[in-house]
Amino acid sequence: MKRNKRVLAIWLAAALGMSALTGCGNEGAGGSGNPDTGGSAGEKTEAETAADTTDTADSAETTDTAADETPYTFKVISENSPDDPTSDVYAIKLALDDYKKEHPNFDYEFEVVKKYDIASKIAILISSNDVPDLFTYEDGTSLDALIERDAIVDITEDFSRIGVELEDVVLPGAISSKHVLSNYEHMYSLPMQLTTNGVWYNKQMFAEHGWNVPTTWQEFQDLCADIKEAGIQPLACNGADKWPITRWIMLYADRMEGENVHLDASQNKNGRSFRDPIFVEAATEAQKMFQNGYFGEGFNTVEASTQYQMFLTGQTAMMYSGSWLLATWTDPEVNTLGEENIGYFIPPGIEGSQIDMDHASRMDDLSCATALCLGKEKFETGRTHDFLRYLFTTLGDRQSEVGIMTPYVTTEELEYSPTQRIIVDQLQESLYPTLWFEAKMDSASTDVALENAQLLAEGTMTPEEYCERLASSVDESFPVE
Repeated sequence: MKRNKRVLAIWLAAALGMSALTGCGNEGAGGSGNPDTGGSAGEKTEAETAADTTDTADSAETTDTAADETPYTFKVISENSPDDPTSDVYAIKLALDDYKKEHPNFDYEFEVVKKYDIASKIAILISSNDVPDLFTYEDGTSLDALIERDAIVDITEDFSRIGVELEDVVLPGAISSKHVLSNYEHMYSLPMQLTTNGVWYNKQMFAEHGWNVPTTWQEFQDLCADIKEAGIQPLACNGADKWPITRWIMLYADRMEGENVHLDASQNKNGRSFRDPIFVEAATEAQKMFQNGYFGEGFNTVEASTQYQMFLTGQTAMMYSGSWLLATWTDPEVNTLGEENIGYFIPPGIEGSQIDMDHASRMDDLSCATALCLGKEKFETGRTHDFLRYLFTTLGDRQSEVGIMTPYVTTEELEYSPTQRIIVDQLQESLYPTLWFEAKMDSASTDVALENAQLLAEGTMTPEEYCERLASSVDESFPVE
């Protein structure tokens, strides 16, 4: 199968740098926003540089020698299937397969775990001293518990032990954005990709019915009503994953009072709480959209793969999702709709809100959300260092080959496809990035937000009750003084 056209790495470095400078969330994000915290504090002398080089080479030689001595099974846990070419871990599986061919004593195991179950899964494995070599995790506050339990590798401190410097394989802007998202000065996870989230729409269907891309929140609601009246489901939603429901609460609240309002409420900062009227209003608005039938029937059981198929087959006019779908859109064997028929827009602002319309149009749910963590106990043995060096020195090219907007260094000149161009242009316009709804919540509050989201959407829980339960959970971890 012919692979997708690649994303231009030079541009991505600039885009990631922009993301870091504008916060990739809120100012400080509970920790250091200094891009330099992961690098050198100043110029190195020639002697120091030579010493570093020697140390790195010695480390690499040691791990190379040890690499084939004993059988080893490299364990990976991910929320996505490694066999899906559109998955963000597909490129990792390709590296594992290629490495295995050259190292007969090396094997691997992949375990797929639901996104909202990974935290509890890893917690169990920590207790049994069986944390996998590599696993995906949600970045931000959720990562704190792993750091405090000393379960994952300090990337800033120890990444060079694999025989390559972090700055040689990860783009500078990606490193900076990870620091902004973290609550710590050091990095404890690696990026998977930089994503933007918005509304993908069927351009052909819009043209046939005379529908226009909305410029206000009310126009968006009116558009949904018109699409439904035409006998077409307005939006597809993978409600089984729960987070797409909470996004609509976040989108409305942020467009009313700014991109930091939900982040502050997540930790009872700056006098904000999920009990505030704005969140009851936002939860009410989200519930109304689901109850109006804009997401169809049975949305709470729809998986992501079904959502994409509904959109590509014309069963729905729009879907809220992210730029990780580029690998799907650029694959002509999967995208039967055609790239030329897919458009994208950021949910528009709300007239009369505290946030002016231009600001809202540049407010983007940017995310470096998926973290790639290295289990510390197995890393310390040194047995995995050779493979990890191989993985991270080739990951940029592999991700680009399958259509992932990679934060890793690439060695080949890349080009755009039509839908990749859409995302490139969008990220250049995204001046006010925010983080996802649960980004700064503690793990218990994240569970409350997600587990009750389906009840809110289906109308069996009131917006007031939803917000009160969430606020009460936040109070447990962040008491109001």
